[in-house]
Amino acid sequence: MAKDVKIGIADMTEMSEIDEIKINENLNIRYCSDVIYTYTGSILIAVNPYKSINIFNKEHVDKYHRSKCSLLEPHVFALAEESYRSIVEDHKNQSCVISGESGAGKTETTKFILQYLCTITSNVSSWVQQQILEANTILEAFGNAKTIRNDNSSRFGKFMQVCFDNIYCIKGCIIQDYLLEQSRITFQSDGERNYHVMYQLVAQGQKNRNMGDAFYLKPPEYYKYLNTSNNEQIDINLESSKFDALTMAFTVLQIQQYAMDGVFKVLSSILWLGNIEFMDIDGEGCDFSDGDREAIVNISNLLGLNCCDLQKVLLIRQINVRGNITEIPLKFSEAIENRHAMAKALYSKTFSWLVRKINICTNPGQDGSNFLGVLDIFGFENFTNNSFEQLCINYTNEKLHKFFNHYVFALEQSIYMEEEICYNHVEFTDNSQCLEIIEKPPRSVFKILTEQCHMPKGSDSAYLNNMHSEFEFHPNYIKGSDRRHWETEFGIRHYAGIVIYSVDGFVEKNRDVQQDVLFDYMSRSKDQFVKDLSHYQEQQYTNIIQNNSTYPRGSSKTKSTVSDHFRHQLQSLIDVLQNTRPWYVRCIKPNLEKKPNTYNTILVMDQLKYLGIVDIIRIRREGFPIHLNHEDFIMKYQCLMKHKSYLNTHKYIMHILDKLKVSNIEWQIGKSKVFLRTVAYQSLEDKRIEVTHNNAVIIQKYWRRFCCFKSYSRIKQAVLKIQHAYKGWKLRIQFIILRRSAITIQSRLRGVFAREVAAALREMRRVDEEMKKREKMIGDTSDSHEPTIEDCEKMVQGEIDALQNISENIKQSLRPNVENENSNNKSIRSSSLQDTVDLDNIFAFLSESTEVTTSNTLIDEINDKMDDLVQDLDEEIELCSQNESIANKDSSDDNVVTKSLPEPSTRPPPPPAIVGPIVTHTNQIKPEPIYEAISGEKSAPLHSFINVCGNWIDYQTSRETQQKKVTSSSLLTKYKIDTEREQRRKLRVDKKLQELNNHEDVQKDICIDDSFYDIAEYAENYFNTHELSSDGTLIGTLTWKGKKNADLIPKLDMLTFSKSDKIPTSHIHMYDPENIALACTIFRELWKYMKGDHNSERELQIIQYIIGLGIEREELRDEIFIQCIRQSTNNPNVDWTDRIWLIMCLIIVAFQPSKQLFRYYVSFVKKNMKRLDGKLRQYAQWCFDNCKSTKASNRIYPPSSVEVAAMRRLGTIVCRFFFLDARTKAIDVHPTDTAGDAVQKLAVKLNLIMTDGWAIYQSRPDGEEYIKSIDYLYDIISAWELKQSSTTTLNRLSNGTTPGENRFVFKKRLFKLTRELSQDPVEVSMLYSQAVYSVVKKDEFPVSEKVALQLAGLQAQVSLGDPSNQTKPEYYSDINSFLPYRISKTREQQFWIPILAQAHRQYGSSRNELTSKVLYLSCVMQYPLYGTTMFNVTYKGYWNFINNIILGISCEGIMFIQPEDKLVIYQFKYNDIESIMLDPSDCFITISVNNSVQQLNKHSRAGNTLIETQKCFVFETTQKNEIGSLIIAYYPSLSTWILNIVECSKKIKATTNEDRMRLYQNVVACRRQLVDMNIVRKPHEMGGFLKNTLRRLSKHRLEKMRSEQRAHVQDNGETYKGFSYSFWAFSKQQIPFGLSTLSDQDESIMVQIFESILTFSGLGTSGDNIKRAEDEHVTIVQSIIEKCMKKESLLNELYLQMVKQTTDHPDANSRINLKNWALLCVLCSVILPSMKYIRKYVVAHLKRCSSDYMSEEGKYARFAETCFFRTQGTRRRQWTPSCEEILCTTNRRPCYSKIYFMDGQYHSIEFHSSATARDVAEIIKKKIGLQDNSKGYSIYEVIGNTERSLLSEEKVCDVMAKWEKYRTSTQQ
Repeated sequence: MAKDVKIGIADMTEMSEIDEIKINENLNIRYCSDVIYTYTGSILIAVNPYKSINIFNKEHVDKYHRSKCSLLEPHVFALAEESYRSIVEDHKNQSCVISGESGAGKTETTKFILQYLCTITSNVSSWVQQQILEANTILEAFGNAKTIRNDNSSRFGKFMQVCFDNIYCIKGCIIQDYLLEQSRITFQSDGERNYHVMYQLVAQGQKNRNMGDAFYLKPPEYYKYLNTSNNEQIDINLESSKFDALTMAFTVLQIQQYAMDGVFKVLSSILWLGNIEFMDIDGEGCDFSDGDREAIVNISNLLGLNCCDLQKVLLIRQINVRGNITEIPLKFSEAIENRHAMAKALYSKTFSWLVRKINICTNPGQDGSNFLGVLDIFGFENFTNNSFEQLCINYTNEKLHKFFNHYVFALEQSIYMEEEICYNHVEFTDNSQCLEIIEKPPRSVFKILTEQCHMPKGSDSAYLNNMHSEFEFHPNYIKGSDRRHWETEFGIRHYAGIVIYSVDGFVEKNRDVQQDVLFDYMSRSKDQFVKDLSHYQEQQYTNIIQNNSTYPRGSSKTKSTVSDHFRHQLQSLIDVLQNTRPWYVRCIKPNLEKKPNTYNTILVMDQLKYLGIVDIIRIRREGFPIHLNHEDFIMKYQCLMKHKSYLNTHKYIMHILDKLKVSNIEWQIGKSKVFLRTVAYQSLEDKRIEVTHNNAVIIQKYWRRFCCFKSYSRIKQAVLKIQHAYKGWKLRIQFIILRRSAITIQSRLRGVFAREVAAALREMRRVDEEMKKREKMIGDTSDSHEPTIEDCEKMVQGEIDALQNISENIKQSLRPNVENENSNNKSIRSSSLQDTVDLDNIFAFLSESTEVTTSNTLIDEINDKMDDLVQDLDEEIELCSQNESIANKDSSDDNVVTKSLPEPSTRPPPPPAIVGPIVTHTNQIKPEPIYEAISGEKSAPLHSFINVCGNWIDYQTSRETQQKKVTSSSLLTKYKIDTEREQRRKLRVDKKLQELNNHEDVQKDICIDDSFYDIAEYAENYFNTHELSSDGTLIGTLTWKGKKNADLIPKLDMLTFSKSDKIPTSHIHMYDPENIALACTIFRELWKYMKGDHNSERELQIIQYIIGLGIEREELRDEIFIQCIRQSTNNPNVDWTDRIWLIMCLIIVAFQPSKQLFRYYVSFVKKNMKRLDGKLRQYAQWCFDNCKSTKASNRIYPPSSVEVAAMRRLGTIVCRFFFLDARTKAIDVHPTDTAGDAVQKLAVKLNLIMTDGWAIYQSRPDGEEYIKSIDYLYDIISAWELKQSSTTTLNRLSNGTTPGENRFVFKKRLFKLTRELSQDPVEVSMLYSQAVYSVVKKDEFPVSEKVALQLAGLQAQVSLGDPSNQTKPEYYSDINSFLPYRISKTREQQFWIPILAQAHRQYGSSRNELTSKVLYLSCVMQYPLYGTTMFNVTYKGYWNFINNIILGISCEGIMFIQPEDKLVIYQFKYNDIESIMLDPSDCFITISVNNSVQQLNKHSRAGNTLIETQKCFVFETTQKNEIGSLIIAYYPSLSTWILNIVECSKKIKATTNEDRMRLYQNVVACRRQLVDMNIVRKPHEMGGFLKNTLRRLSKHRLEKMRSEQRAHVQDNGETYKGFSYSFWAFSKQQIPFGLSTLSDQDESIMVQIFESILTFSGLGTSGDNIKRAEDEHVTIVQSIIEKCMKKESLLNELYLQMVKQTTDHPDANSRINLKNWALLCVLCSVILPSMKYIRKYVVAHLKRCSSDYMSEEGKYARFAETCFFRTQGTRRRQWTPSCEEILCTTNRRPCYSKIYFMDGQYHSIEFHSSATARDVAEIIKKKIGLQDNSKGYSIYEVIGNTERSLLSEEKVCDVMAKWEKYRTSTQQ
């Protein structure tokens, strides 16, 4: 297309002379210059070039887009742009009507228009546009074919409605197809071909043999349907490439693979149908030929049919007469036609299915508001042999020509006449008569044809005769070309010329016989597509004819024919076009040979004539194509005028046109419209656009100025606010930093001072104990006789000297062994030490020992050290005793006050801090119980108790006297430090001691202080208000809100005895509504208990219930104290008061009152000590004494029945402790005594000097367990009783009976010096008995028979004495008490007795008891296993030993021991161990060894061998926690692996009250943001209290509702827009609705999930505690997360529920709250909420809770926060977490897994739940020492024989969860 030189005339309306010749010449000139487009006004004329021209590329699209098309060369893009602009500006539907003969280029023009529209709107919906273009590819393949006039002729018509959305982007496309040419499937004329898709399919089958075999495809020459005419050879490669494009189009249009295969199977079966040949049988029937069998089998396989059914369809016709089916064999000719009909029906139905599938895929839905229709329909056809299809095609062109004439000529000139403007009338050809003969009822060509189709014996000849007789004299009807063809032909004079039609086949084609039998068989096909195709109803066969017909329904005459349906379909198309603005493209065919650069003038002239181009040019030239109403014209162009007037519309319009200098010949004004030619309209539009643009620029300028000024002002104000806030924040941060620095410095200084004070206190305590022992020793010595003392001293001296000599000899004997071990690289030679121990050699050193000297050097040395220590301490205290006199004076005053108290008849036992005299009971005959209650009468007198309480003053005085004896010079000589500095330090210590006493003993000071704190003051400040009448009736409830202050109970009356058992609410303000309800319940139960109506068992249950609630809920403790105070004040009944004071005594030892209540409670008790008498006074004295308790922790169990019974008698429990030598000791245990206190008491009673390593164990029927030093012994007794009551009937333990086999055992737990003998004879004796127990009873050492006999001889010497006096054999009859069962079972008993007697005489004779014990103990100490605590474990792995081994824990390290012979398999020192991990979910313990350990020693029966190094060991044991605690005790450095104290090692940031308030305000702000954004759902209204009380309610229900309403009143002031505090806080009850806005279905799911959350935490739906198994907990978590991962709304709701359940729980450390936090941790480590506001709320909640560094809740919150931020930004999880991941996360531990390496080794790797494969790979690199620059390594998952490399962003825990899913599904 030339740009600079104009070729011809672009718009032929500008031609001076208008005739066909000039127009033809102009088109010829432009065509020869490759200019194929020419304008005729708004109509585009396109001449087919038959070659490719480079005018359809992207550059031309950009050139015509948004440009004035009148200024550019004519182009189809310009027409498409104008139509698109009309949609955008005028909001009216458009249509492009493309007409022309076959081969004129209509299909290509349609493609160019669609390509242009898709290109200019490709910025938004490119996928839909691609689908539209690919849809055209499919329709061309199935609907286009090669004809003699066109290589790509459309054999069907289509109208494509391209729909646009509100922003005028392509939203979809709807395609309507018209009259597919079915006859081409079975027959093609010479020079023509079948449809393109047939050749493409066959060509692809030739190139792809797999496809060819699947679809039974043969070469194209094999199929008869492809060779009905003499065609040239097809290009296999070209057709195959087109087939690839077709399959791509199928894929783009989302047609599934099975449907694609089904379409190709149907096409292949059509081709095989054409190859079936029939044989005629007697002219009455037919049968298959020999070659038909292959075709029938292939068709059956392709369509999924049975061969018999297909043969029946091909050979037999079925007739249904009134329900009776008659089968008639088909004749040969009928079989051929039936075969053709089957092929046509299959292809037609497949084509219709494809069109419908395309419409479904490209359907715009409701968004397609405007559309641009593109009509590509068959052009006028006139062949040598024209049939029914050509008649329908030419009828369509007649119809469109009529529409064109009406729109261009008739309608235009009728408007001119109505508006009475001057114009020249234009004559045009009218084809109305031609359309009438074809379609006008009652007699027309189509009507007569339909009548023949409805007749039983209708035929083509009868139809032709009726036509001749009906239209013989019609001007547009011709009987035939000549008389010879009158019986077979008829002709019609069309607007484009005369066309002669052959009537053969008209009736049959119009009937369009349906293959009902075939489709019935296809409905039962094995192929899914064929089955779907049989059920598909084609849209073209509708009920239009039936609805408009006068024939009765159900008759054959109501069936729709092809012509009838096509006529109605065409009429609907015309109706659509009439409602749009049409744009015309007239396609002209330049020659018949389809050659480029060939212009046939005559052929083009014929087309110009019947297209009416001359008339079109004339009316476009002389007419006025632009019509505007007067109002629209003024509204549009008044902006061009400065002075606006509306008085006379006509004159004002003329004034506008004159002012704008528009030529008078270019416009006319009608009655209601203004008519403009294009030139005038374009000039007006240019001026209007210019003015509009200029004014818009001015408006934009001012508007932008306003916006910029407003934005500047807003930014300025914001900057000022930010500056103000930033400066304040910066100063505040500086202040906080300075304050925290000062606090840190203060804390460090105070720590230094506190450590000095603590050191001084420890030294004072030690000296005090030594002095007490010395005083006691002196007192005992003075009472005895002198000879007895001397004898005892000699005996003790001898034992100590012997012990010292033995110890030295053992050390000397062991020294060579140690040197030998060091020379052998410190390897363990356990086998030599175990198997070759000779007792004679061990005892050889006894012969070398010297005689015992008379000098007692050991005692002298101890005394000297003790004297020096006391002297140093006295000197230290003398310097800081300046203020001590004041304290002594206060103490003496207090002592006097104490003595002035009236003495009761009996007194309570002393508190645990005072160690009284040891009382032994020697008069008991029956066996002693483990523990029993003792009363106060058995204790010392009261004056002794008072003297013991006051002995501290005398001790201080005596100590001061001793201190004065020491001079200051000795102190300076001792310490050698500066005098002034030491003086300052001592003064500081003295001051801190006084402050420490004042601070730590606040309770004692309060107890001693004479100031009185009235409990009424506390009531006024902290009590709730109680109404005067709270009977729970309906009237009282309804009038509750109207209560006045006069109707309320005074606060003072709330402290006195209540006759009623009901209170409306709690006494003290409480925040948890559940605690308020429990407070009311406690008061009711306390009242029942006070009255004494229940039996003792029920009273015990009430006591345990009340105290248990106080232990569990800290908020209830003060309420319980207040209720007891109230009911004990002014109580008229003495027995009732006694019961109240009894439960108060039990409460005070279980937990203490809060700081607020403490001073008031102490004052109350002191007041009652003066007021009460007798037993009640003793109760008060007990409460007063136990208020001084400084224990850090509370009890964990309510009191047992034994404790309650003891308290009833004002006594404590005497517990009996068992020793391994069968002895027992009974001591008095106070309720606040811990296991550590009991150890100290036992040490005093046993005279045991050092208690390091000694512990108390509880022995139960299920095993032995270590009792921690901080555990209360009363809690242990309560646990025993609770466990026993759950299995058997509760025994009355107060009568002295023991609870089954439960007992306390005292023995050594930690052996830190296993090769050194103790210097304490008491400890030696106890270690001896423990060694005997280990050797004989437990067989823990590999003792041989010889050594066992030697040890048995020493044991017999200890137990039986010297053998010279014990000659009786029956003393040795108990063999198992001397020898291990492993040895004793080898012989009979009668053989062992003389052997034991001989061993006794040989090894134990003439040795005293202590020497025998020392020898026995020294022998056992030489075994490497001595001091090793052994645990039975199972090794989880593969090695050469058995899996059931013994794991030994000692002070040196860890041992792996064989259980049979006690051989040490492996031994590691603690510093060689890298990590010890306790599995939180299973009973596994994993030990990992450092890589630096090169060798491990292995011992076997054959000797020592060196084996391959192993780095990781996994064991299974139920005692993993005891193993962990032992390891921590021996080697604290490994505690970070065993305990979760990683965060404790970090620097904890101090949290101030301001920080806590700020964090809380952040949470409140997030809540309000959720409310404002309508994310959360407002709680349902309950309908009012009155509405609820209309039902029958019980008093309990009324009280519950009143308490709930009261709880809503106490809302902490947090109610915001109807959302109360209870909406956000923890709930123990089931919620009836979701927290966020959800659908009904989702809400029901989330309500069930909340119930699962309650179940997981240990709560039922009614709020009751329930117990669940651990595996069920995991299942619940997986179920919750699996349901919520599927939908974002459910996940957001789940997070809201979890934040609610972890908000403000009444007991932060309760199991229920920690369970909820554990679930939140799992959730944060798996998936996060999608809504940012909820994420913000979760983060604020976690930060607030993580500021608590004291409780377990804070630890969980910090862990959850860490999980949250690690999960954020990572890849979304695909699977629910596995069991291992859930258990690790809930225990706040990282996940772990074994990673195997190619050399067979593996490592146990720990990682976070959200860790990716890349993160784990980095951890592995660091663990194995791989360099950081090492690249290319990856983690693989191996499942069976398959392995896969994990993606770098893939989460390892997700892969583990997938494995668990597969494993579970496989097991199921």
